[in-house]
Amino acid sequence: MTTPEGNHRVALLDTTVQIDRNKSGHRKTRISDLLEAYDFTVTTSICLLEFKATLIQECITIHNQLRLKRRFTLVRDALTESQHRQARLRSHIFNNLLLVYASSFRVTEQQDERLAEKARLRLESVIPRLYSWFKGSVDAVLPHRIDCTRAGEPPVKKQVSFGVNLPRCSRTGEKANKQCRVEEFIRSHAVPLVDHIKRTSDKSEQLERSLSTIENVLTTPHLDLSHEDCRSMGDCLIALEGAGNATHAISSNSSEWELLSEVIGCEFVRVTYPDERRQ
Repeated sequence: MTTPEGNHRVALLDTTVQIDRNKSGHRKTRISDLLEAYDFTVTTSICLLEFKATLIQECITIHNQLRLKRRFTLVRDALTESQHRQARLRSHIFNNLLLVYASSFRVTEQQDERLAEKARLRLESVIPRLYSWFKGSVDAVLPHRIDCTRAGEPPVKKQVSFGVNLPRCSRTGEKANKQCRVEEFIRSHAVPLVDHIKRTSDKSEQLERSLSTIENVLTTPHLDLSHEDCRSMGDCLIALEGAGNATHAISSNSSEWELLSEVIGCEFVRVTYPDERRQ
């Protein structure tokens, strides 16, 4: 695999870093300080797909619930106290993006309704702004290898709610809507990664799942992947998309990225937040 020309230090950012830059002030500052050491920053279309499917999708979920329930504290408490795997991310959205605060013990129903409307309207500006922010937050979103169809579609508000943020991918039939090159990209670039993962004895569960999906593509000539499939092997695809375009891979997720960085010839840099208390 090739490396960037010259002596430039180029940072490849994964999804965890892009989300953390929107979570809290001290995380954003920590990452900004770290990135000062690099000449260029890049990420990929699959990273944007995952960003849409996590941070933006949770904002849309909150927006929809506020519109339906019309009670701010009721929606906030229900979404952040649930056992949903994104409950913590939802908390960050309420705490750091909405700028709407209230105690459910101290607001009347009428006040709660007004707060819900205020938060809903704020999200209608936050959601498209997050998508625009992502595309401007790095020097380049590398599109030329996979060019994910779903990543290229900004979230759009219809009459009262946002449309489907991640429509299903299909190359055939009446609902054909997919132009990306993910299957041919995997067949062209993923064999060395598969071999390396297979030789690794302590690979993570995520890499195991990624390996299964990649091998399925390699052995099935006409397989048509969905955006869910691409997300299931997201780190692998981000790494392969960024290969040859970066000198360093930046992530808070060492369990996958230490191995992936080795495969694509990058130095792995783990983002840590020392000021945060360990759980």
